[in-house]
Amino acid sequence: MEGASTSPTGSGSEAPNGMSGAQGTSGASRSSGGFDRDVDVCTGQEHRLLEGVTRSDGSAPADGAVDYMELRDEYELDGSSSPVVVASQGTPCAFGPRTTKCKQDLAALRSAAGWRAFSYGMEPPRHRYLVWTAQDAIGIVTSIDALRDFVKVVENGKDAAFLATATGEYRFVCDGSANAKRTPTGWLLRVQSGHACGEGAKIEEHMLDVTGTGEVTVTQTKLVQEGDPNCAIGRRPEGLASTRARAREECIDPVGRFFTDAAHLEAASVVAFERLASELSMLGAPHALVESALASRDDEIRHARMTAKAARRRGGHPVAPVIEPVARRTMLEIALENAVEGCVRETYGALVAHHQALAASDSSIAAMMRGIAEDETRHAGLAWDVAAWLEPQLSVEDRMTVASARAEALADLRSALGREPGRELEDVAGIPPANRALALLDALEGRFMQPALAAVA
Repeated sequence: MEGASTSPTGSGSEAPNGMSGAQGTSGASRSSGGFDRDVDVCTGQEHRLLEGVTRSDGSAPADGAVDYMELRDEYELDGSSSPVVVASQGTPCAFGPRTTKCKQDLAALRSAAGWRAFSYGMEPPRHRYLVWTAQDAIGIVTSIDALRDFVKVVENGKDAAFLATATGEYRFVCDGSANAKRTPTGWLLRVQSGHACGEGAKIEEHMLDVTGTGEVTVTQTKLVQEGDPNCAIGRRPEGLASTRARAREECIDPVGRFFTDAAHLEAASVVAFERLASELSMLGAPHALVESALASRDDEIRHARMTAKAARRRGGHPVAPVIEPVARRTMLEIALENAVEGCVRETYGALVAHHQALAASDSSIAAMMRGIAEDETRHAGLAWDVAAWLEPQLSVEDRMTVASARAEALADLRSALGREPGRELEDVAGIPPANRALALLDALEGRFMQPALAAVA
């Protein structure tokens, strides 16, 4: 079928007709927003895209069905970028005789083709595709038409939900309410789209009709919330054209606002690291520094997705950073940004992330921050490695300018940390109170800043 292919690595199995998984969905009949529903396709507070998706005959993996599915995004950026796993289900290469070879081929499988993944501007352009294994055969699906053919027949609400949300445009509100109803021709789903932060933005609720063959049609749309023109967040890196004003208190709750800010800044950091990698390459920096900057860029793509998801769970609606191109920068300008954003703010941010991983009472936030903390620690190390390579090439006067900028950024940060974050942020998100935040900053200053200042004295 067009947009799909199979690549057997052992037994030569043919491409399966659909996808395996547990049949059926759970949930009781309810009324939400004036519409009767029969089924909740969510699992707790999350819609898991591939969970419960079935092939039409309901056969088990041992009968030749798919034993593993993985939905991937490929970001269309300059330089190398690893695929981002959006969702997965099952065990790869679970039933074949050549498991090792199958897993190696699956990991190496990439695609320049795919369907366009929807974005509100929070991330760079990307395409999406599905990879699968059946025994030790592997395959790929790279178009929506092929995806419908792959699922073949919509057996249950989760089949319909997967096809309806495969592009990322629509999402389910997982609040315990039922959101899917069986119809004579397929399924009726209640979903939302959009966000409410920013002038002209809006959240809408849609009724989607999904036929038995996977065709998705919007049958009804109603406005849920108008955008708040003052609900914009984030600091202003060089070239940032969006407004820096924070979201108003009534826009989202404190934890939601925190992760809305975080998602905005993580998305801006994608461009920052992309730019840094390009500039380091042009300056003839060691290959390891360039590769580390590109790897950091990929980390920030993942962080933007994770923190945006955390924000939306708490009522937040992240707004995309608008970053305009900047002229080619001098070595001094690159060193100044690295000193302020990397050596001070990112290094301190890594310490805070570790604190959140330990202190957050919300287990999902703590787990997320553990991974982010490890990545941000590497990013901080990159900043100091860049400083160690770049700053000795500057004149004595320029090195003093960089040292002064680093000290000023530290003082500004110290002033900002004097304000208490609030009890909910401390408890739920693990944000350190003012006294602990200042203690973390003292540790950073003693470990890194004072030796850096002494080096140029």
